[in-house]
Amino acid sequence: MASPSSDASPVLRLTFLAVLVIALFLALFARLWFLQVLTGDRYVELADSNRLRTVVSEAPRGSILAADGEELVRNRPALAISADRQVLLDDAGEPRDEEAERVIARLGELLDLDHDEVIDRLGSQRRSPFRPVPIETDVPQEVVFTVREQQELFTGVETETLPVREYPEGTLASHLVGYIGEISQEELLDPEFTDYLGGDLVGRSGLEQSYESELRGTPGRRLLVVNARENVLDVQSDRAPIPGNDLITTIDLDLQQATERLLEEGIESSRDIQRDDGRFLPSVAGSAVALDARTGAVLSMASYPDYDPREFLGGLSQDYAELLFEPESYQPLVNRAIAGEYPPGSVFKTASGAAMIEAGQIGPRGTRDCDAEFEVGGVTFRNWNRGVNEGPMDLSDALKRSCDTYFYTLAYDNWQQEQAQDDPEEALIEVGERFGFGRSLDLDLPGELDGRLPGRAWRQAYWEANRDRWCEQAEAAPEGSVERELLADNCQFGGAWRGGDAVNSSIGQGDVLSTPLQVAASYQAIANDGVLMRPHVGDRIVGPDGEVVEEIEPEALGDLGLDDQVLAVMREGLEAVLMDASGTGESAFDGFPLAEIPVAGKTGTAEAGPRVPYSWFVAYAPADDPEIVVVVNVEQGGGGSQTAAPIVRNILEHHFRITAAEDAEFEAGEEILD
Repeated sequence: MASPSSDASPVLRLTFLAVLVIALFLALFARLWFLQVLTGDRYVELADSNRLRTVVSEAPRGSILAADGEELVRNRPALAISADRQVLLDDAGEPRDEEAERVIARLGELLDLDHDEVIDRLGSQRRSPFRPVPIETDVPQEVVFTVREQQELFTGVETETLPVREYPEGTLASHLVGYIGEISQEELLDPEFTDYLGGDLVGRSGLEQSYESELRGTPGRRLLVVNARENVLDVQSDRAPIPGNDLITTIDLDLQQATERLLEEGIESSRDIQRDDGRFLPSVAGSAVALDARTGAVLSMASYPDYDPREFLGGLSQDYAELLFEPESYQPLVNRAIAGEYPPGSVFKTASGAAMIEAGQIGPRGTRDCDAEFEVGGVTFRNWNRGVNEGPMDLSDALKRSCDTYFYTLAYDNWQQEQAQDDPEEALIEVGERFGFGRSLDLDLPGELDGRLPGRAWRQAYWEANRDRWCEQAEAAPEGSVERELLADNCQFGGAWRGGDAVNSSIGQGDVLSTPLQVAASYQAIANDGVLMRPHVGDRIVGPDGEVVEEIEPEALGDLGLDDQVLAVMREGLEAVLMDASGTGESAFDGFPLAEIPVAGKTGTAEAGPRVPYSWFVAYAPADDPEIVVVVNVEQGGGGSQTAAPIVRNILEHHFRITAAEDAEFEAGEEILD
């Protein structure tokens, strides 16, 4: 007979089991409630993101055109062989199977690529895994036919047409148009490039860079439905790419071609010139700029040596990279017209002369003797025309003869006047900036430098940055040596703005630096009744449909602040530089039809340490109704009238249809080291 406790035992066990089952069901129900109700939307979103993939297709970049509509940069369709990495490669980046291995081998043989090179290109992480990866671009038509006709041998391989950047004028205007390259990892993190992907091309210099947002266009986007194995099941949406806008520039194609040719020929020809000291001119590099005298539009801009933007397509080769950066190449990637900073020498005398008049040191017709030399603090500053006192001169005469001592004496008197003031207003800096020196001109090209207008604040900051080094060098220099004396002086008093600094600055020497563009712009302002215009290369932006999206209007940067008499006297002197027998540029323009096309200009020879001086010349024409301003700078090119002036003359002769560039000859002017 069973005991009561044994009868209760099964009931207890069943009750416990029932409670456990109910508890498990409650826990499961609670979890389902949490997943499907409380967080259901989140998991729906995650599920969708797992099955939806976005494939981005590149938009053709807009073209860059000269003012007459001729293309400087354009896109052309290029045949390409692409492959689906999901078909051919596994997750480890190796051939998925034997068939994939055979396809890769056939591709290598067809495209003359190593087996590993095909795999590297196929596995590039810069391309979306859901779009074909270009293996080779610009393939011959017969290669395309081979793939299409034998598609069964090339599983996962397809042919397509891709837009490729093309430069129909070759190296012409290379510093202006720039080049493109793949976006970097650092740039992908930049908010400016939020909608860019790895492998996208971006402007790297020139107009390609400064007008990137207009030229790029809108990429296409295809939304794909995929399964867990990433196989495409459906296309949910498809938006075609929108081509970028075209940029019409202010560049006169014919003048650009002539400027580049005449600059190169002039520089290379000048190397045959033997100086008075017996040395031949090195003339290692240079630049030229032509501006519209009224609007500031850039008509041509050249920098020598140049480079070939086509070499950057598809990645820069090692050989060409080494060529670009070797010292003997003289930095061909640098646009010297806007990123070359040089002492301007005597072409700066228009600004310094105007500053001395504004400071009250002299009137426009007031005179100073053009002495042979001027002494400040035991240092003798000589006129370029050594040993000759040329007599009293006003500003017009001083520009015509480029008389250094005229500017020396005025600058020294002005320095003394400013030294007596508690908070001096430095006239040379204030007026110089109005002329466009020492500041950016807001050109629509990247890389424009500010140049330098030195003064008391600059000198103090420079001294503070270098004082410790100078003091250490003074201690290490030989006792009693001149070197030790100079370094010790810099160590103790290097922050003082001295009379000699002011004297040097007055003729564009010492610590004054400018770009060729700034020199051109300053003379554009003189030619344009004192109004300084913003230089610009872009003229208008045109959409893919041909409609004008934006007109880039001329813009005034400011006024020189000169009264009519000062401007008239200045112009008179600049005209006499070329049209008077005693003008420093007269020899370079011998035979030019100045009676029909009067030209105003200024020579400049800037000393640059132990090197041969830099050659400058700037001119505008016609002098009585200016339409064009041209400046040329030649590094280590000797006198301004000797090398730069003949190049400017040839450019003007081409522009005014006197002598075509292809028929021009470089004829050196007189060696005047002003």
